[in-house]
Amino acid sequence: MSDLPDEESESVVARALKEYARLRELWIIICMMILPYSIIWLGMNFFKSAVWSLALYHGLCLLPGIIWGKETFRKHLRIPGYLELLWLIIASALFSFASLFTYQHFGSMVLSDQHVFDLMQTLGYNRDIFTPLCIYIVVVNPALEELFWRGFVMNKLDELCPDFPHCGLIWSSFAYGAFHYPIMQLVMYPGWAEFGTVALMVYGAGLGILYRKTQSVIMPALAHALLTDLSAVLLMLALFQKLNVR
Repeated sequence: MSDLPDEESESVVARALKEYARLRELWIIICMMILPYSIIWLGMNFFKSAVWSLALYHGLCLLPGIIWGKETFRKHLRIPGYLELLWLIIASALFSFASLFTYQHFGSMVLSDQHVFDLMQTLGYNRDIFTPLCIYIVVVNPALEELFWRGFVMNKLDELCPDFPHCGLIWSSFAYGAFHYPIMQLVMYPGWAEFGTVALMVYGAGLGILYRKTQSVIMPALAHALLTDLSAVLLMLALFQKLNVR
């Protein structure tokens, strides 16, 4: 029989239940962070379809978290100002130019053009779906990814781990980069795939810092769209031009 007074006993039980609820929610978040890795691998290697990969990733991984955690980012749906948009447009132009320059002069060190084109055909890229898929990649994908990885996961980890400084920024960025690794492995030479994955982790951290500085989840979503996703589309077009694909 406990010697603690009734009120203190109730307080201990309440703290234990609160800690149990916190750990349970934390493990759910961890599982949701790991799931995209499995889903992308499945889509790319089993279904061998870019469309199915995106559909499974967005439908099974991102949307449930966004819906569940909408309160974590609702107050951060601030429309960027004109000056912020101007800086994004300038950064987008510079990043796109740098990406194309790097690909044209050093791309052969990182990947095989013919292999990437063959892989795209294997994954279902064709003339009929290319344009709508590119629009989807630039418009929808960055919005969903930033609402999930920065708006939900980063904020929720900070909420659940208050004694771990920058927990959300560190682990959301690590998981964001890691789930791209199956894609990098298929596209890049060994060594470069690992480098690209680490670079995406750093990039994810940069988007998280942008979110924190601006207090707007729309800012990293726009940066994501105008920097990396738009550049990815431009690089695909450059690949087609290089291989004389019509």
